[in-house]
This record gives sequence, C-alpha cells and structure tokens, in this order.
Amino acid sequence: MLLLALVPYCVILLGLFLGYAGVRPAMLGWAICMLGALSGPTIGALVFWQSQLWMLAGIASLPFIVVAAKTIEDLSYPLINDVTTDVAHPPVFAAAVDAPANAGRDLAFPDRFGPIIRKSYPDLRPIVLDGSPPKVFRRAFDLVDERVGWDIKHSDEATGIIEAEVTTAVLSFVDDVVIRVKSAGDKTRVDMRSKSREGLVDGGCNAKRIKAFLNRLEGRKLDWSMDLNTGKEPPALKVHRGSHNQRDCN
Repeated sequence: MLLLALVPYCVILLGLFLGYAGVRPAMLGWAICMLGALSGPTIGALVFWQSQLWMLAGIASLPFIVVAAKTIEDLSYPLINDVTTDVAHPPVFAAAVDAPANAGRDLAFPDRFGPIIRKSYPDLRPIVLDGSPPKVFRRAFDLVDERVGWDIKHSDEATGIIEAEVTTAVLSFVDDVVIRVKSAGDKTRVDMRSKSREGLVDGGCNAKRIKAFLNRLEGRKLDWSMDLNTGKEPPALKVHRGSHNQRDCN
C-alpha cells in the first residue's frame, strides 16, 4: 500500500525531471506534475479502501492539498501573461521575435492588459535614477548579467535596450524580458516588460520579477556591492483580485 500511496509523488518527480532536462514545451512537465497531484485523492481513497489506514491515504492526498492551497493563493492575480511599467508605450521585443521558440507568436503588447495592470498592480511604475543613460544602462546590464537563470540576448547602449531570456528555477519555463533605459530631463528613466512564453496566465510572476529587478537596480545607486542572492527582498507587490496559474518565478 505504501508504494501505491507514493504513485502521485513518482508522477510529480517525472514532471520535474522533464522540466530540469529542458524538455519542451515546459507546459508538458507542468501538466504531468498536475496529473500527479490531481491523482492524489483518488489514489488516497483507493489506499484507504484497501488498508483502512488514514495516514497512507493522507500521504497520497498531500500533493493535491498543496496544489489546491497554491491555486487559492494564485487567485489574487489577474489573468494576464504580459506585464510592463509603461502600458501606454511598452518596450518592444526585437531579439525575442527571432527566437525559434517564439516563431509564429505575436509579441505585441495586448492593449486590453493596460487597464488590468493599472488596477491590479498600482505600484508597478518605472524608476527614475540619477546619472546619465549610459551609466544607468551599464548598471542595469551588470545586474541582468549577474542574475541566475537570465541570459542576455541583445543589448544596445545607444538605444538603451537590453533583452534577456529568463529560465525559471522549477520546470524551466522560459520568459522574455526587455529593459529600456532613456533620458528623462537631467535624470534617467528605466522601464521594463516581462512576458511569459507559455500559459495564458502567470500567477503574478512577471510583475514580481519586474518589481524585484527595479527595486534592486534602484538600490544599487546606494549600495553598488549589494549581493543579488542575499540582498534584502523588495517590498511585497500590491495585488488586487484576479485569476491564477501554477508557476514559479525567477
């Protein structure tokens, strides 16, 4: 009976393995993990029916309980998969358009997401920093280059554009990020956009990624040596009610 109770875990481990192995689409690994979790109650009931052991039934059902709790948490996020600090004139992807994984995909920012972002993430704004655009650009480039799982695909100091692919820690989802640095009077403004390649919703990952990056970039003007891995986490992102998705963020 113990082996039967462990079946959901074995299925989930298979999904995680496919993700770490880089099998595409990443949603395949996610779907297998969800299949394992959703099988928990059924297997738990079967285990209890045959053994009358609540503990084994609970072990089998635990993954489903965890996924259900995560889903409830994710219900606070809006049903979008593309987020930016400038909904009126969002940064435009260029290198991402040429990525084989994006072949046939429309990377234009959906106009209907603008009001949703303003309402759901009222504190998601561009940052304005002291210093010239070239200086801020180099600061942003170094920060992107240091981040684990971020792979710079294009950078142009003249236009102030940095594009990168972000691979998440779990299941290896790949998202596209573009950062735009431009002059704002005697200061420099930094905008950012983050878009999920897979899935229609992001569970708030894109907004969290933007908020964390810009907070750390802004903090670097005070502490250039701040460690990205051990530095203080940014303030919690204010979010209003929306929908969900089971994904990890990076």
